[in-house]
Amino acid sequence: MIRHIITAHAAAATAALFLATPAQGQMEYMAEAMRPQYLSRDLVLFAEGLNLDETQEVIVEAMFDAYEDDFATGWAQTQERLNSIAEKARSGDIPQGADPQKAMLEPVLTALGDWLKEKRQLDDGLLDNVNAILLPEQRAMWPLFSQQLYRDKNMHRGRLSGESVDLFKILRDSDFPPSTEAVIEPHLAEYAAALNIAMRKRDVLLRGNPQKLFDQILRGEMDRSPDMLEELIAARVEVRNVNDRYIDVVEASLSGADGNAFRQRALGRGYPRIFRRTPAERILRAAAENDDYSADLHAQIVQLEAAYLGELGTVNAQLLRETRRYEPELQLAREEAGRIRRDGGAPRKLEDPTRDMFKDREELGRRYVEMLRALLSPEQFQNLDGSRRWLPRGERTPQRPKPGDTPPVGPDGEISPLSGGNGLPPTIKPRPPSKPTPGGRPDGLDDTGLSGGGGES
Repeated sequence: MIRHIITAHAAAATAALFLATPAQGQMEYMAEAMRPQYLSRDLVLFAEGLNLDETQEVIVEAMFDAYEDDFATGWAQTQERLNSIAEKARSGDIPQGADPQKAMLEPVLTALGDWLKEKRQLDDGLLDNVNAILLPEQRAMWPLFSQQLYRDKNMHRGRLSGESVDLFKILRDSDFPPSTEAVIEPHLAEYAAALNIAMRKRDVLLRGNPQKLFDQILRGEMDRSPDMLEELIAARVEVRNVNDRYIDVVEASLSGADGNAFRQRALGRGYPRIFRRTPAERILRAAAENDDYSADLHAQIVQLEAAYLGELGTVNAQLLRETRRYEPELQLAREEAGRIRRDGGAPRKLEDPTRDMFKDREELGRRYVEMLRALLSPEQFQNLDGSRRWLPRGERTPQRPKPGDTPPVGPDGEISPLSGGNGLPPTIKPRPPSKPTPGGRPDGLDDTGLSGGGGES
């Protein structure tokens, strides 16, 4: 069957089928083989990270061009080698008595292994060439730059929440003054070193040794051992823990407002499901920012928002603890699932402990929005952005054009006034009533009479 699915361009893809079977990480070698490690757009990273002058930039750009040419030549030669193997397999030129699958895979894996070694030499050669033209003060920047380069190239390998956060980018987006950056700089150097060690350990386990991996495939050993899987998950957890630990360290070294803003931004990037703004949070903030209310009403709204944020913070802290505990176990179960299915078993199903907690958080938001509605008049509430999701359908009024909106235009080019019947221009017909949803109410409301209750967004 193997030789029938190989085409001139798909010899490598055929090997990928086998490489992908044991675990996700083994597919990394196919991705690595087919694309250069460094692209022309990375020249900006080198220029900024090493403070290159204009002459050096020109030289490094020429190095990148040569690197890309060498990669293209080497990969083309490897493809020709793979295509030759494919043609040989299609012709049935397999030694008598040999295992067809092994006879086909062995030369393919050998060709890929040879190319990976050559490509690693190209990658290392580019970095050595760049390093060779640096001035002494630039060469002193190399260790931190190499850590940054590795983060940029490998941060995407994360699978757990919080594993793919780069705190340097969070700080860059925070736009702190130089005096603040000077305070946290020692912590950032520690963070960069710790994260570099943790990421490299994870990636070694994730990718494995190519020669050992190929030998394992030829022996028909298609899965990582349970011990290896647990070691890989533990390495992922360590990367995540480094990020979480230094979120606390950096926050503690900043002033109260700056520290809290940094923490919220970092946790929002690492755990978006937990820390993205809730619908209740958005509408309470919209009300608190409204200047049309009386001083007494505004004070009550601010107090209501503070109470909600206090309870929300408690719930989110619980969600964070449960997510950190549950996700590694879930990732391990996913890694094991393929082997269990191939062995004829049924993968274990884990109960998500955060599901009910998110439902409780949604109910918390609904309760505070109802308190906000009690403070405001119906018109004041409906004028808030996002209010429609909290209103029963019968209480909704047609949305009025906002200042700056383009008014509807009729077929004769004149402004078409909104009709009072359905809130639409006369030239637009309202949509017919939706059909009842199976198992639900025909008006689209949940049992509470509120729309939009199917989850936070």
